[in-house]
Amino acid sequence: MEIKIKDLITDKIPGEWGEEVIDGNGINVIRTANFTNLGNINFSNIVQRKIDQRKIDQKQLKQGDVIIEKSGGSPTQPVGRVVYFDLVTDEIYLCNNFTAVLRPDKFKIYPRYFFYQLFIGYIRGKTLKYQNKTTGIINLKLDNYINEKIFVPSRKDQIRIVEVLTKVETLIQQRKESIILLENFLRSTFLDMFGDPVKNEKKWVKTSVGKYTDCIVPGRDKPKSFSGNIPWIKTEDLNNKSFFNKSKENIGLTLEEITNVRGKIIPSNSVIMTCVGQLNIISINKVECIINQQLHSFQCHRELNNIFLMFALGFEERFMHANASKTTVAYMNKSICNSIPIIVPPIKIQNKFATIVEKAEKVKEHHKESLKELENLFGSLSQKAFKGELDLSKLDVSAQMREVEKKIKAESILDISLETKLSKSMQQFIKQTADIQKSIALANNMIPKALFEQIESINKIASPFQNLKSYQIPESLSQAMKSFDGIKSITSQLNQEAKEQFKTKLTWEEVNFEMVANWIKEEYSEYYFNSEILINFLESERVVFSNYHSSEELKTNPKLNEADDIKSFVFSALKGKNQFIKLEQFFYDAVNENIQLNLRDEDYEVIKDKGDQLRSGVYFKVIE
Repeated sequence: MEIKIKDLITDKIPGEWGEEVIDGNGINVIRTANFTNLGNINFSNIVQRKIDQRKIDQKQLKQGDVIIEKSGGSPTQPVGRVVYFDLVTDEIYLCNNFTAVLRPDKFKIYPRYFFYQLFIGYIRGKTLKYQNKTTGIINLKLDNYINEKIFVPSRKDQIRIVEVLTKVETLIQQRKESIILLENFLRSTFLDMFGDPVKNEKKWVKTSVGKYTDCIVPGRDKPKSFSGNIPWIKTEDLNNKSFFNKSKENIGLTLEEITNVRGKIIPSNSVIMTCVGQLNIISINKVECIINQQLHSFQCHRELNNIFLMFALGFEERFMHANASKTTVAYMNKSICNSIPIIVPPIKIQNKFATIVEKAEKVKEHHKESLKELENLFGSLSQKAFKGELDLSKLDVSAQMREVEKKIKAESILDISLETKLSKSMQQFIKQTADIQKSIALANNMIPKALFEQIESINKIASPFQNLKSYQIPESLSQAMKSFDGIKSITSQLNQEAKEQFKTKLTWEEVNFEMVANWIKEEYSEYYFNSEILINFLESERVVFSNYHSSEELKTNPKLNEADDIKSFVFSALKGKNQFIKLEQFFYDAVNENIQLNLRDEDYEVIKDKGDQLRSGVYFKVIE
């Protein structure tokens, strides 16, 4: 049965923009900037506006509402996009005046089925004939559009269709997120291996790209015909930080056509970069091609890997825009292109990075293939379902889904797994969680202030990936996150009184240099101490017995030189060989009081009754 859209809704509610918020107490307003092309809402950049309470009562969004774009669009993106409001919340949300709410009648149509009908309709261009362009803005003639009819099967069939499409759509989203994850992984890997090329913290050789490459500048004349197989490449044909092997329009030139326009063939594996308009799109051609005037090509010398160069150039966007000529569009001539600064690490390291990229590209191709299959499946199912041509009694996409998932699992044979996608912060989180777990086990319920600070520091590291979905989380990271949740659970129960109550001393064998360093930094960041004060502090507050071997003991038993005692701890900290703490030493002359000796009250009690000679000597101060 086909029913008009307007007969399937209870309300058509115009959006509201309101006024600028001054006091910081505004109402959430969804704009078209929050629309995604997948029909979801991006809640990360919601604005707040001052809205009259009467309008809030009239226009507040409800779960199941469909928001439709009624003004906006562009030549490549027609007006009429829709998103589904699926949020269950006590917060108030409205949509802005460039949108409207279509509230489905839940007694007549299942809300998500209603959304899918409009979403697929938009993709198929149903809103195009209802566009009206005025003053540069494309408007949707909404009252006319809602006279369109859509197919409405039984409610049971609507729910069945939604279940199947949602399952396929979820896999599509996962594929897209996996591709983004791979791209982020490669950028992270580059930074881990080479550092930021602009800052060049690793002090690589840095020079202009032209010194390590040749270049080919395209001819000025545009071909008048395209009847050959040598691809004609424009900006839109480049896959940024990736590879291409054809024109997206499938157009190419013959050798004769190239000669007629005095064109130059770009050899395969060149690095091709935009130099007009949208700068810093960089790709590598896998086949010979001809490029237009908006592109510039580099051919690497032996000292430079083309894949490394493709990524390295990507960090120099600020240089490009700063040096491009400012006419109607940004433009970099040959001289500017060849002057872009690059770092040049040893070729072996460049090649190692290139190998990682090539493996990741293979995985990405598998992702894209499975994504295309899923999108085709979604399109085929939705087209038949919304036309009433799908036999729902026989609808079973399990076999097709299993085939796609089988291909996805086949990617695991490649040497790029989730474990290799661990970013530097993830690796840091895993290590620090393991370290702190060990420290808590050793501390036997003694949780000093430094340990709480360490937990808070790790919590900040963890925050960016706390909201990752389960399929995005490597096993080692998952285990670390569970362990860290346990750590927070334990420590959150211990207030200051409990810490004092449970504080117990450890034997020297139960501690390590990191724990000792944390104790010293916690207590002595602003105070001086000497060996006697340090031993007194440790033995009175932290350990049963702190290993300290006198010169006489070391002479009679040389093996003690290898022991990890207090003396070796202090010496390593003074020489910069202790990775957990750095100390600086001073000679204090108690007679002349050559330095202002700032001591803890309890440490002053240890030395106050001693003579000047005994109080004089070497003191230490924490510097890092």
